[in-house]
Amino acid sequence: PLSKHTMMHIGGCAKKFVYAHDDEQLANALADAQSENDRVFILGAGSNLLVSDDGFDGVVVKMADDSVEWTPQDDGYMLVTIGAGALFDEIVATACEKNCGGIECMSGIPGTLGGAIVQNIGAYGQEISEVFVSAQAMHKQSLETVTLTPQDLAFAYRTTALKTPDNPYVVLRATLRLPPFVAEDAVRRCIERNFARMVAQPPKTATELRHIVLKTRRSKGMCYDTDDFNTHSVGSFFVNPILSEKEAQRHNAANIIRNHKSMPMFPAENGMKLSAAWLIEQSDFTRGFIHKGAALSAYHTLAIVNRSDASCADVLELAQLIVKGVFKRFHITLSPEVVYLGKTGIEQLPISLPK
Repeated sequence: PLSKHTMMHIGGCAKKFVYAHDDEQLANALADAQSENDRVFILGAGSNLLVSDDGFDGVVVKMADDSVEWTPQDDGYMLVTIGAGALFDEIVATACEKNCGGIECMSGIPGTLGGAIVQNIGAYGQEISEVFVSAQAMHKQSLETVTLTPQDLAFAYRTTALKTPDNPYVVLRATLRLPPFVAEDAVRRCIERNFARMVAQPPKTATELRHIVLKTRRSKGMCYDTDDFNTHSVGSFFVNPILSEKEAQRHNAANIIRNHKSMPMFPAENGMKLSAAWLIEQSDFTRGFIHKGAALSAYHTLAIVNRSDASCADVLELAQLIVKGVFKRFHITLSPEVVYLGKTGIEQLPISLPK
């Protein structure tokens, strides 16, 4: 069952499951699927994946190339080319040991390099798009290998052109360009992100800042722990809503009248970003809220977890309750961040999103 290959430990069986350790194995798997007229799903670490209880009627290809090549540049930057199956946090750890910047605030994010690119992962003011140079990818039908640029990927908040259901490419490897770590920037980031209260001394190295980030993520249950079901999630189940500044201020004014306090909001590229976790909590969903086998994490309301034997249906029902509750309270619709794999492939999460 695919439940063995996702961090939520949920999901039925695939018709076929294969590993691709290199480009040739991937090409063979794709060619075999074509000859059998089978659907294909490309799997990384399953860290942002919710699988249907009915499983997937097709071939799941697990990307397993974890090769890494580090190339120092004359300008102090570091080029690193990474196989799609490499665990992203291991790359971050090594980058920090080399005192590279650019990705240290993404420490502790589970998943593979391939998934990191597709999702445009980010945390605490950093995004993979900021250090991305290029990716090699294989066309699922022609099996040709192409080079994808940042323009090709059309990076946006927690998404790319590769995240669409009709995306024809599989990421093979990607090259990142990491700047040298700058302590002054790290101190500023600590102040902006409220990390300063967690340490006696500001970070002087990338590794020190990584440890601060990991401590923060663990306090929120956002670092996977085999023995703690509160971490058996897809991370943030919903994205933080981004509203126009005018719309955000209108919602904030209404909330001040209703609750006598301001809504937390932060400047974003296209307006103001609201806190999905805060919206959920203010809609009477507390940490540890239980619905059948699913629950909200005891650490963070933005994570839906598998308490022990939750079904996909349990998770979907809880997600639906939350979306309806937040909309009823604030007239704001939360959008899922999770990737949903249904019987026939990647689908929209089967819940109703009020408008």
